[in-house]
Amino acid sequence: MVDTLLLGTLQTNSSFQRLAEAIGRISGAFHVTLDSGRAENLSTYFSTLCEWNKSINLSGIRDEEELVYKHLGDSLIFEKFLGQGAIEILDIGSGPGVPGLLLKILRPELQVVLSEAVKKKCSFLRYVSSLLNLSGLQIEEGRLMPGTRPKDMPPAGFDVVVSQAAGSLGWLLDLSIPVISMDGMIASLKGPCARQETALIAGRARRAGLRIHVKDLVLPVLEHQRVMVLFQKGRC
Repeated sequence: MVDTLLLGTLQTNSSFQRLAEAIGRISGAFHVTLDSGRAENLSTYFSTLCEWNKSINLSGIRDEEELVYKHLGDSLIFEKFLGQGAIEILDIGSGPGVPGLLLKILRPELQVVLSEAVKKKCSFLRYVSSLLNLSGLQIEEGRLMPGTRPKDMPPAGFDVVVSQAAGSLGWLLDLSIPVISMDGMIASLKGPCARQETALIAGRARRAGLRIHVKDLVLPVLEHQRVMVLFQKGRC
């Protein structure tokens, strides 16, 4: 009879290996080469997320590989649009850290604030941030409201505010416009219906001095349709 402790270890190692292979596949699809430190941190993040997700609903996706393809894939899409000059990042409605915490792993130089209203998700974010020993990452628990500012907001405002389908574009503008820098950007990754939603708030965005760019994309491996909506203040 196989020892149950040994069996559990083998299953854990097998799961970790599957996650590492999925990370390699989706990053390769984006032509991104991960060094050993970032690859290990990503594997640890997803292994921890999968374990927590068994008892706490952090993500509706239960399949391990699909979890990697979607969450890391979406974060890699955001990373493509950040620009090299972006340092101060605010993630509104971060959930399990998508995309903000994953962007921090991908680009350690970023200074990231994760805003999340759900306590159990904040507990996960704090745990995995400590596990990975991430500096320059702040977690703000509570619902960000129009007219309020994050405690850790930089003096000049955020370079980029990101949101992964956490709410409507109108809601995102209400929260983001007061906290972005003079030439800051708001980036929202949404589904195929985003163009209709963008049309509804286009006039409002322009009155606020924002230029709008809408990019139709395909998430590799899963072949899911994505729409990146960018609101650019100042330069463009």
